[in-house]
Amino acid sequence: MQKTMENEEIIKQIENLLGELRQSLNMPKMILSQNIKNKKSEFSGLRGNIYELIEDGFFDEPKTISELQKKLKDRGIKRPTTTLMPSLTFLVVKRILDRDKPEKGLYKYFKR
Repeated sequence: MQKTMENEEIIKQIENLLGELRQSLNMPKMILSQNIKNKKSEFSGLRGNIYELIEDGFFDEPKTISELQKKLKDRGIKRPTTTLMPSLTFLVVKRILDRDKPEKGLYKYFKR
């Protein structure tokens, strides 16, 4: 488990360095966002809506499922929390989101 977290940290650092290199070489924005577009097309429906929130930075700070439900409702997407749960679990399994549960309280989901 620890090794996986270290590897993910290394990957994140490499991706950040690549982004900085692309910017320093004045590469067009289309090239910078190409990877994001490929990921986005991978998800549709409710998962796609949640993935858009991930891209927008909503999950940079831990959020409960109720906070997600409210944010989606603000965007005109009204779903019960029981419908949101499978999509969140899928994104956790895909290692796009992670979750943490305090001793008391609800799971909080955040961007890896």
